[in-house]
Amino acid sequence: MTRLFLVKDGEKELWVAALVDEDVWTYVGNTGKFHVNEGARHDYYFLNELQYLDIGIAEAKRLMQAGVGIVDEADSPDAVRRWREDAEGMDPEVVFASMAADLR
Repeated sequence: MTRLFLVKDGEKELWVAALVDEDVWTYVGNTGKFHVNEGARHDYYFLNELQYLDIGIAEAKRLMQAGVGIVDEADSPDAVRRWREDAEGMDPEVVFASMAADLR
């Protein structure tokens, strides 16, 4: 089952995330795709330091268009490079189709 979340740290909106099976995928605006995020997965299952707010597809699209998930390349050049090289990145429409199928 696929679920969508807005991941926040206090008032700061960090990610649009998709929980797919047991993996946490976060939308990276720099690539336009969702990527497996082990740090977010560890937080979701174990640390619970961040907030995970359930959202729907329309809200996820709105947040993505508003820039949630764009990473400052000057602050995190290695992470952005890895995401750009990630052949496993998932197109948002695939994530949304998976979620819509689960809702049927």
